[in-house]
Order: sequence, then C-alpha cells, then structure tokens
Amino acid sequence: MERSSLSDSGVLASDETFRLESRRLGAGLSTGIAFSKSDVVLLFFDGDLKLSTADRVRAVTAPAHTYVNAGTAFDITADGDDVSYLIATCPATGLEAAQSHDPIAQTGGVTILRTDRYDRFPDSGSVRGGMFFLDEGKVAAYHSHDAAAEVFVFLKGECEAKVQGLSERFSPDDVLYVPAEQKHELANIGDGRLEVWLTVTPNITPSHIFTKSWRTAPGIELRRGWTDRNRCRPLARRVSQGVRRCCRSPRRRGLSGTVGARMSRS
Repeated sequence: MERSSLSDSGVLASDETFRLESRRLGAGLSTGIAFSKSDVVLLFFDGDLKLSTADRVRAVTAPAHTYVNAGTAFDITADGDDVSYLIATCPATGLEAAQSHDPIAQTGGVTILRTDRYDRFPDSGSVRGGMFFLDEGKVAAYHSHDAAAEVFVFLKGECEAKVQGLSERFSPDDVLYVPAEQKHELANIGDGRLEVWLTVTPNITPSHIFTKSWRTAPGIELRRGWTDRNRCRPLARRVSQGVRRCCRSPRRRGLSGTVGARMSRS
C-alpha cells in the first residue's frame, strides 16, 4: 500500500503498467500538443479548461475525467484560473511532443466523462476504471487482481481501506496505490456516499479474486471480471452445489465404503 495526495506534485505512483502524475497548469497557459503511444486517462479536479484535438475544442469544467486513445494528439489550455489534474499513461510510456494534431488519429480519440455518475472508461486492453460509488455503511468485497495494479483517488466521503490486512483511513484528495496481487477492501465509514475515481492496469478479465467471506469452502477462491459481489453469488451457488453433489454421489459413497472395508480387513 502506498498513499499520496492530490496536493503533491510530480509522479504519485508508477510501475510497468502505468504512470500517474499530478500536474498544475497556470491560468491562460497551454501544455503544448502531445501524444502517447499508450492510452491516457486524466482527472481534472480544479479549474476550467479547453481540451483540443484535430477535430474540435472541448470545454471542460472540473471535476471531470477524460479518456484519450493511444496515438491521439491533444493539448490542454487553462481557461481562466489554474487547472489541477492527474494524468496517467497506461502502460507507462509517457507523453511525446507533437508539431500538430494528427488528423488521422483524432476520430473518437477523446471521451469526456462526468464524476457525478457511474461513468467508466471505454473498453481498452490497457486500462479500465472511472467512477466508483459505495453507499453509506457498505463494504466492497475483499479481493485482489491477477497481474494488475489499482489506484484509488478519493473525491468525497470517508473510507477505511484494508490492504494485505493493514487498515488506514482515507479522506477526500487522498490517493491509494495497490500493487498487483495485493488483497484490498474499501469500507464507507462516513456519512453519505463514498465517491472514488479508480484505474486498474492492465485491463485483464477476469482478474478479480474474491477471498475471505466469498470462499465457499476452504481453499476455494472465486474469480470474476468485476467487483460486484452480487454477481458472484450464482457462481458460488454452483460451486457449492457441485461439491454437495459430488459428496452425495453413489459412486463416491461406494468408493468410500470399499476403501473403509479394505482398511478394516487389513
């Protein structure tokens, strides 16, 4: 578990699957045109801006988040006050300067998303995520991800996060990085809804391994492609029913009786 804050500058978390940076753009300034060989996701948490590509100029008011396809050249201009934002390249290839917007790679290259609803990134093999909400008093199931790291950016509410059995409290503007394979759980311990922006890199499905209360028998872990506990219940029932049928089958009982008889005679 690694924690940081939106108020920090520079790289907040990084591994081979992504690179997450916190940046601030002065009023009226522009980033210059750039592109990445990787998919790019951005979270704007302060200020008004214009995001430009070859086909259009998009006005964006924070809070908002954005997905940019790999290879799409774009630039950001602070429209008025300073703009604060997070930017993640997935995988961690970074940005490269461009002389102009590439008209070939612009169509459908940018998706503007909202933070007040369950908006998720478009399908991508490199990253999945977007907004995640947890109602008051609820707990997200204890799980881990196969070969995928996860980042949580807490926007609203109070959270107790448990990672590998260690618990810490997280508040708005806190950032949590959970490396691949580490078990983690989020609990809403505040008043009202918990609102979190998250990324999972890379987007491997199914990747979730639910443990603890979602084990149907010792040593059995349920693998699913998403974090909705309710979706695991049919699978849990099928596994449990299969175990019961196996234990009740005549062949299994006869085999057990035969083995027991042989042992008693030996």
